[in-house]
Amino acid sequence: SGASDQVIDCGFAGGARFVMIKRTDGTSNWRVWDTARGIISGNDPSLDLNSTAAEQTGFNQVDPDSSGFKVKANDFWNTSGANFIFLAIA
Repeated sequence: SGASDQVIDCGFAGGARFVMIKRTDGTSNWRVWDTARGIISGNDPSLDLNSTAAEQTGFNQVDPDSSGFKVKANDFWNTSGANFIFLAIA
């Protein structure tokens, strides 16, 4: 896992309202966070777009950042040496 939070600077003026991430060098889901569910400094509700599973609420995986978003340290979505693709919308 990553040693520290990773700030993803998207050049936004008010932070990301929608974030989708998928790991590309291994098996993972298309994980989505949005401000309607809550991208906050704390547990962030999320959905997996490729799954019918219920919303997950018990994990702090992303945090808000004024220029985009942060991926939390020591989380699957911040694995050192792994490759990820993301889409962020302001």
